[in-house]
Order: sequence, then structure tokens, then C-alpha cells
Amino acid sequence: MKKICFLLLAAWCCTAARGAGRIRAEANSRPHTFCNPVNLPYRFMLIPEGAGAREAADPVVIRFDGRYYLFASKSGGYWHTTDFAHWTHVPIADDVLPIEDYAPALFVQDGWLYYVGSTPGEAMLYRSNAPERGVWEAVTRIPSHWDPAFWAEGDNLYIYYGSSPSDPIRAVTLDLATFRQKAAPVDCLDSDTAAHGWERPGERHELKRRPYIEGAWMTAHGGKYYLQYAGPGTEWKSYADGVYVGTSPTGPFRYQAHNPTSAKEGGFICGAGHGCLFDVEGQWWKAATNSISVKHPFERRVSFYPSGFDEEGYLWTDTYAGDYPLWLPGHAPVQHSTGPEWELLSLRRPVRVSSALEGHPAERAVDEEARTEWVAATAGEDEWLEVDLGEGARVAAVQVNFDEYGSQLTARDPQSHQHYLLEASHNGKRWTTLVDNSEKENDTPHDYIEFREPFEARYIRVRNLSYTSAPYFSLRDLRVFGRREGEAPASVADLSVERHAADGCRATVRWTPTAGAEGYVIRYGIAPDKLYSALRIPDGKVGEREMTGLNRDVPYWFAVDAFNGSGTTRGSTTGCR
Repeated sequence: MKKICFLLLAAWCCTAARGAGRIRAEANSRPHTFCNPVNLPYRFMLIPEGAGAREAADPVVIRFDGRYYLFASKSGGYWHTTDFAHWTHVPIADDVLPIEDYAPALFVQDGWLYYVGSTPGEAMLYRSNAPERGVWEAVTRIPSHWDPAFWAEGDNLYIYYGSSPSDPIRAVTLDLATFRQKAAPVDCLDSDTAAHGWERPGERHELKRRPYIEGAWMTAHGGKYYLQYAGPGTEWKSYADGVYVGTSPTGPFRYQAHNPTSAKEGGFICGAGHGCLFDVEGQWWKAATNSISVKHPFERRVSFYPSGFDEEGYLWTDTYAGDYPLWLPGHAPVQHSTGPEWELLSLRRPVRVSSALEGHPAERAVDEEARTEWVAATAGEDEWLEVDLGEGARVAAVQVNFDEYGSQLTARDPQSHQHYLLEASHNGKRWTTLVDNSEKENDTPHDYIEFREPFEARYIRVRNLSYTSAPYFSLRDLRVFGRREGEAPASVADLSVERHAADGCRATVRWTPTAGAEGYVIRYGIAPDKLYSALRIPDGKVGEREMTGLNRDVPYWFAVDAFNGSGTTRGSTTGCR
């Protein structure tokens, strides 16, 4: 009896200490991590039917004169950085550069950065040796097409192009010195929806029509040429990039067995198509387009994912934890480590709010879905949202994903801002301010805060001060990362995979839901050591998923991992043919 009383007293003292102790936390001004989507001031659309919707897509990241430049469609300019944590926007007027063209294409040659936009027929080629100052000059007119991409090699400049449900990806060769066409265009690749399930249009590849094949990008590695392309459409979670491989810049090209190479159909924000590969200190990265596509099909964002080539030359992109904190380029403490072992502490946790519009309840701010939102009744300073992380939570980072519900802003309107306080508490009564953004001037629709050291807190609260992005204060998701005391879930049992007899591009994966799991990640690929694709399911009650984007006549292996706020448990692998 004395022992029981002692344990109860100890537990009470521990709880009391947590409730009364002061929270000490400091945001890291020089972070080592970032969280997708990249926290950029995504511009609102210019077109009236896109009012209130932000847009950036078709990213190109290119290194020039010690800086990395990010160009993305419909951004009113471009950004540059040296650390990938702090970005400087360079606004560009239309009479300087046709920056409002979609799908920018760039290459570096002889100390110049060259640019052309997505324009069919002919387009002006521009160049700059001071892009950080927004200084550009016209060079000459060149053959141009939808979604161009450059590759310079030897005396040749190759342009890959195409964005159509009917035409293939093609390549045309120019003289690098004169920019005159040297050879007729050649067909490089086309869709094959009978054999490539991921190319089939629709959210779950369910539509019976030809996909858009677009967004070409060329990378040379190990004596091979990797011609990447996007499909089936930018407005779906299934938006992805695939690759064909050749031994010359114009082919012939062979379809890689592991495809798509960049895909993200589950998690907070989905889609990972039409992008580029870029290298930072020997590490490959994939810049890709994400789909939100609620207010307008082109409501999109940009994300960066670790990428690379394996020993057999297969191109892959790691989206397993693609919208969890990742190491910034050049900051990984251990080789091949993609991010810290933090879990999502806020997933489907209890929430309280100051108010909520009908149809937009508080629970939507913790549902791990960028397409839904909690919406307060006003945009006033008395609006707030609070999430209960539970006992034993240690917070390492927070991502505040603001929404624009009811907004009618366009790119011509004054810049929006989100002034808010981020607070923490042990007991939900005494609050400590973690971040004071009451006077920040920049627009941060996906604000990400990494803390210098993890700290213990049960409650995290966002409190609005001033909000001009929309007539209502609203959040897509408040995402809190760290670890919670306790045990990771047990490994998944009874995994089975059934390949569909009538359609080899589909398979059903089944498992027994694991006690304590808050969600699962299906890993899959063309060999037990090549499980390069992943599908995150933020629901611990699920025990089945139909995979709809496989390649016909290719054997697959699958594993299902279980996760909660205390850790992730890897599952064993099983194959199917």
C-alpha cells in the first residue's frame, strides 16, 4: 500500500511540475531543417477566376555564381539563396523578362544565365550575368515550345519540350554558338497507359483518357542520359515524374523499370511532378510541383525531396517523409540521413478554437490534409487554435500552414501578411510565447519554426493578431513535430498483396491494423532492396489500400510500416508478380 501511494505521489508531483514549470524554448535563426512545401511567399493568381488562390509550379533550381536560383511559374520573379533557409525574391517586370510565361527553362554557359519561357513557335532567349539584381538582356529568337527544358553539351544546345494529351516529348538540337537549329525534332517518349498505371489520369488513376505528358528535364549521370517527364495532370495527387534512359541526349530512350521516380500520393500535401534535379555538395535533390487544386486546378506549391541514383543506375526520389522536417541541403549530420527522427505529434489530436464557421471545424487543422481547413468566424485578434499533444510530448519544430478561405486577393493587391503568436503550455492555462510574429513583414503561408533544442509542452496554440490574407483567420494544418514518451507501435502483421488478374497495373495490399498505430507507410518497389516509392496513410484504423499506379509485367515488393508520435516500426517485405 505504501508503495502504491508513493507511486501515485510521484506521478502527481511529475504532473504538477509539468503544469507549473516554465517552458524555455528558442527558435533557431540558423535552422538545420526545412519542411515541405517550401515556405515561400506564393503569389496569388493574376486571373479573375483564380482570385484568392496561390500558385507556383514547374520549379527550376540552378546554380550560378555561388547562389542557387529558384524559378517557378507565375511567381512575378524568382528567388535566390545560399543556404536554402533564407530566400530573396527578385521581382521582374514584364518588359525586362517574360516572367509570366509558364514553365521557365534555364541553362548556364560561359558565365551567363540563359532564360526562355514556355511559348509555342518562337521565343526570345534572354541572358544575365547579374540575375541577383534583375538585369537581363535579349539575345536572339529561338524555336520554342510548351514546357521547354535545356541541355547544353559540346557544341549543341538541346531543347526538350511537350505538354499535351496527344503529342510526345520531343527534342530539337540547336548550335550552342549561334542558337540556330541543326536538326529536325525527334520523338523521345510518349504515354503508355496500358502498361504504365501511374500515367493514367485521375486522383486514383481512374479516368479513361490520355494523360498530359509534359515537364521534360534532362540529367546526365554515369554515362547515361535521364530524360524525365511529368504526368498525368497537375491538378491531381497522382501528379508524378517518370524517366526514360538513353546513351545520347537524343536517345533512343528506354523506360526505367522503377517508375514513377518522383511521386507522393499520401500525406499532408501531395503530387511530386514537373520539376528538376539539382545537385548541392554532391547530394541530388528533386524540386517538384505539389497539388492543392481546390480553388483552381493550378493552385500549387513547390517542394524539395532527396534524390539520387543507385549502384545500378536507377533514378529515385525519397518522399517517404516528404512533408516531415528534412535536413537542409548540406546539413545532414550523417551520410544518407534525410531528416531527424521526429514524428508528427499533432495528428488527429484534440483541438479547441475561438470559433469556427459551419462546415470548417477545428478538427480539419490536424487532419494531415492540405485541401481542408479550419476557418474562424473572423480575422480578428481574438481568434486562436489550440492543440493538445498529450502527456510526454517533446516539441522540436512547428509548421503553421495558413489558408486563404474567402480570399479574393490577386497578384495586383497589396502583399498579404500573417501576424500571430505561437505559444506553449503545460496545462492549457499558463502560456509561454515561443514566437512573436506581431511585426513580421514577409508573407509566410507555410511558416516553419525549428527550435534550438526540443522542449516539453502539452499544448501548442496559434493566436491571431492581424491577418490580411483572407477575411477569415484560417489554417490548413497546425503541424507539430518531435517525439512523445511511449512505445512505437508493433510491427504490422498479416501483410498480403494481391495483383489484379485483369489489370497488372493494380494490386491490393492488406494488413492487420496495429494497436497504437496512428498511421502507416506503404513502401514498395521493383526489388526487396529498391523500395523507393512510398505512400503515407495518416489513419491507424486502415488495413487495406488499392495501389493503382504500378507498371504492368513488373514484379513488386511491398512493406508496411506503422507509426505514432513515439516512433516508426518497419515492416517486413513481401513480393507479388
